[in-house]
Amino acid sequence: MKKILSLALIGFVLASCGGSSENADSQQQELDPNLITCESIGKVRLSYSHEDLETEFGADNLEDGTEEIDGKEVNITKVFPGTAEEVVVAWTEDSAPFSKAAKLSVSDEMGPYQLEEGIRVGSTIKELVQANNFLPVTFTNFYAREDGFAYIQSFNDGDLAQKYPCLGGVLDIDRTDNLETSLLEEFKLENPAKSNHKAMNFIYANVVELSISAE
Repeated sequence: MKKILSLALIGFVLASCGGSSENADSQQQELDPNLITCESIGKVRLSYSHEDLETEFGADNLEDGTEEIDGKEVNITKVFPGTAEEVVVAWTEDSAPFSKAAKLSVSDEMGPYQLEEGIRVGSTIKELVQANNFLPVTFTNFYAREDGFAYIQSFNDGDLAQKYPCLGGVLDIDRTDNLETSLLEEFKLENPAKSNHKAMNFIYANVVELSISAE
């Protein structure tokens, strides 16, 4: 009888610990309203329709327009436009009413938004790799596009891939330091490229956009 009671008590304690962990996660999100998760960027939720945005933030804090994304003209709404808190909502629909977001993104280095791990716009690629449990990040080559940006394609089953399957981002070169021409030319042939390529020891790149996607 004592053995049965002991097992029951152990089960209760384990269940309580699991519940405490879930509650802690929920409380942390409430304490930090600027977290980036797979559900939201700050208070802007991926599930919000345009009507929801108007209800939550007011029409005066929204700005509708279009933006070219991957060569396609996409309808967008900027929440808190022109401020450090700006969040861009890209819609799936070709015309209003807009009810389903495809992506939320932020690109202001002065903005308050960040992952729980501290990754934010302005973070270095080395910090990104560190948060990914030191597994490489795969991205389109900086030199393969006219705009010079690199678009993150994969976190290669690292911690960020496991925790944020929704996460995307854009990188830009801040500077290069003592990068040999031959190594640069070798790197240019890699597309996609990886953060563990030898050339990346001499290329300093930063995050210029973070995004979460519905897919």
